[in-house]
Amino acid sequence: METPRLPHLLDPLGNAILLSLSLTVLGRAAGCQVIIADRAASRRHAEIAGEGGAYILRDLDSTNGTWLNGQRLGEPAHLRDGDLIEIGSARFIFRDPDATFATTRLPRLVYDEATGDLWVDRRPVQLSPKQHALFALLWARRDQVCGKDEIAAAVWPECRGEIYDYQIESLVKRLRAKLEPNPAAPALLLSAAGRGYRLATRR
Repeated sequence: METPRLPHLLDPLGNAILLSLSLTVLGRAAGCQVIIADRAASRRHAEIAGEGGAYILRDLDSTNGTWLNGQRLGEPAHLRDGDLIEIGSARFIFRDPDATFATTRLPRLVYDEATGDLWVDRRPVQLSPKQHALFALLWARRDQVCGKDEIAAAVWPECRGEIYDYQIESLVKRLRAKLEPNPAAPALLLSAAGRGYRLATRR
C-alpha cells in the first residue's frame, strides 16, 4: 500500500487513517472519525485538531486517559512525526511526511559541566542561577523524567517550605524561552503529565 503524503495515523497492521484538516475524533461512538472497538475507550475519547499547520492531540475527559509516548496526556500536545498514541488497547503512530525532516532534528546542546557554559546550536545561552540549577539537574538525568519534588530540592535547597507547582512551571517556561526554537511547541524540555519534566536529547 502506498504511503499517504498527508498527515495520518498508522494502526498496528500498517493501515493508514487520514486525518482531517480541521478535527478528527477518536472513540467508541459510531459518529467518531476513528472508531475504537474497545470498552476501555470512551464514546468520544480524544481528538486531533489541525491548527495552523500543526496537529494538536486533546483528551476529551475520558475515563481511562489518552497516552502519548507512554505518558498520560494531561494537557493538549503538539504531535510530532513518530509519536505513539494509545487509547485502551488501540495503538496509533502519527505520521506527518512533510514535517519529518523539520521535527526529527533536535537543537544541539553542548554543556560544560565544569564551567556551567551552555550552547544551543552553537549559540551561547546565559542562564540565571535558578535556571542553571534546573538545567543541570535535567542534564544529569537527560531523557529521564525528573519529578517535581526532585526539582524543588535541587533548585530551592534553601527553602524549607512547600514549593508550589506554579513556581516550577514558571521556571520551566523561562528556561524553555532560553532553549527552545519555538517555546510554544517545546522539543527539548518536555512535560510528563502529572510526573515532572525531562530533557530530550534523542528521538
